[in-house]
Amino acid sequence: MVSRRRAFVTASPLARLTVDLAAMGRNFDALQSHAGDAEVAPVLKADAYGIGSQVRTPVTDYLYTHKNVRTIFVATFAEATSLMLTSGRSGQEITVYALNGYAGEPRRAEWEATPVLSSPAQARAWQESGGGPCGIALDIGMNRLGMSIDEALALPASAGLDPHSITLVVMHLSHAGEPAAKENAAQAELFAKWSGALEAAYPQARFSLSNSGGLMMDLPAAQQVVRPGYALYGGAPDGNPDHALESVASFTAPVIMTREVTPGETAGYGGTWTAKRPSRLATIGAGYADGYMRALSNKGVVWLGGAECPVAGIVSMDLVTIDITDAPAPISPGDRAELFGEHIKLDRLAGLADTIGYELLTAVGNRVERVYTM
Repeated sequence: MVSRRRAFVTASPLARLTVDLAAMGRNFDALQSHAGDAEVAPVLKADAYGIGSQVRTPVTDYLYTHKNVRTIFVATFAEATSLMLTSGRSGQEITVYALNGYAGEPRRAEWEATPVLSSPAQARAWQESGGGPCGIALDIGMNRLGMSIDEALALPASAGLDPHSITLVVMHLSHAGEPAAKENAAQAELFAKWSGALEAAYPQARFSLSNSGGLMMDLPAAQQVVRPGYALYGGAPDGNPDHALESVASFTAPVIMTREVTPGETAGYGGTWTAKRPSRLATIGAGYADGYMRALSNKGVVWLGGAECPVAGIVSMDLVTIDITDAPAPISPGDRAELFGEHIKLDRLAGLADTIGYELLTAVGNRVERVYTM
């Protein structure tokens, strides 16, 4: 139905996240160039930062098949087991480390996850459950997870761990998103010092310091494993869109309705946007339930009709209204607006929402369709 002021589409709106696997592969190659001889072990926690790993997805399969990935990191032990089960790859094929450690979760034989233990208590719980290969985490300044060097060296005595069962030692930079921070060099030095002390105690262990930010800083750390996540998916660890690799995820949603409004009319809950001139608005089929944050109300921009168009009013649960008055191309119901992607960079949009791109990417909702391309 079309009138002088309004046009709308009756088709059910469907927001979509399109994932470019080839771009992710090129990002992997770029990160490998920073890593040198170290193994690049992707971080797939939180459903691969929202782009999808918990069904038998092209994400996990692509990395395994095209990039020879054999080591993966997630957050929880249950998440690790689930990824192995849904990907159909057993512990004989792939090692999945659970960074949050072990707290007595059920163990699944051939689908065995490998915990990164952060305390002697976790180490005892792991040993009491049967033990086996594990990693350990040491704290070098974040005061989040990880044990002290003395606790790490005492694990065979305090927890009964076989020294040969420790396959990985992880440390984490507290200022990885701030390349100029003095803490980075100091913590890299501590990593080197503690690695030297632990090499003799745990002869099977490899060592890992760098996440995405640390890897792109090219810190002089002798490590055998690096753990990129956000940069692999096209984000900039320091939040500067100009420092990002290729965009991997494009978040789009359809135009449901367009309308003309006169000066003085308002849009959205509370009427926080007021037309100052004859204007044209488009209602987009995505809202904060889909991951387009309410913090973008009257701040965000989308790409539509060949131009950036500002958010007009409050972002609703399922909808957002856009001012398309200055868009150079015609806009009709059914057209798709880019919420972030090639034109609206993820980290730039995050800045408008006063958050980080990590949060925006992982916030993309379950009802958003995932489409994978190569």
